[in-house]
Amino acid sequence: METQELYLLWGGIGALVIAFLGFRFNALTTSGAIAAFVVGTIIFGFGGYVGAAVLLYFFISGSVLSRLPGKLQTDEKQARNWVQVIANGGPAALAVILVHTYPSYRETGTLFFLGTLAAATADTWATEIGTRWGKQAYHILTFRPVASGLSGGVSLIGTLASILGSLSLAMLAYALLPGDDFLCGLFLVPIVPVVAAAGVIGSILDSIIGATLQVKYHTTDGRIVERPETGAERIKGLRFVTNDVTNLLSTIWAGCIAVGLTTL
Repeated sequence: METQELYLLWGGIGALVIAFLGFRFNALTTSGAIAAFVVGTIIFGFGGYVGAAVLLYFFISGSVLSRLPGKLQTDEKQARNWVQVIANGGPAALAVILVHTYPSYRETGTLFFLGTLAAATADTWATEIGTRWGKQAYHILTFRPVASGLSGGVSLIGTLASILGSLSLAMLAYALLPGDDFLCGLFLVPIVPVVAAAGVIGSILDSIIGATLQVKYHTTDGRIVERPETGAERIKGLRFVTNDVTNLLSTIWAGCIAVGLTTL
């Protein structure tokens, strides 16, 4: 059996274990577990141990934070479905395929990969910690008070959490790279500041998109929600720009920013 086929085989086994555990502990829905298996197999198989470690850090840290004490003041379900998995991990999976298929783009692909997952981690940490312990959330553009957990709202503790999440993932990547893996060593790139900055900026863009383009509904009992409910009326945003679309756009932008920062 060829070396790459072995990596894919072991990657598939590892992804299957993670997907099963995610489903078993209600971190993933059935569709989310299937999507996680596919995304995980690609990243574990083509991204080597560095890709696997970074993806696992994002997923495990987010899952642990989602089970911390304190009631989430949001209408989002904790278990991720397939759309949410693809929105957060799909761009990273495409990046490692790019790295594997076109070796000349290894540095670009690696930076994009790390930037996308840094943004996903930053946004997840901001949401999970901010909605639990943020005393007050404010609209990112107008600074007016908004309901905790509503897209476009930010809090001091949530912002600090996003910085910590992005920075910790960047430091993990720095600790593992360079090394004997499918991703490049990025010898000439300051990994920590570039990836950390890209992740934080991506999280900020997530809030800006959430505040301006993401769809919002007004329910019959006076709540503002982001998913349609019976009798609810759309009051702002584009119908197709859901929270998942917002996450997808922000992770892609973060990957592009990580690449772009190295050209400054």
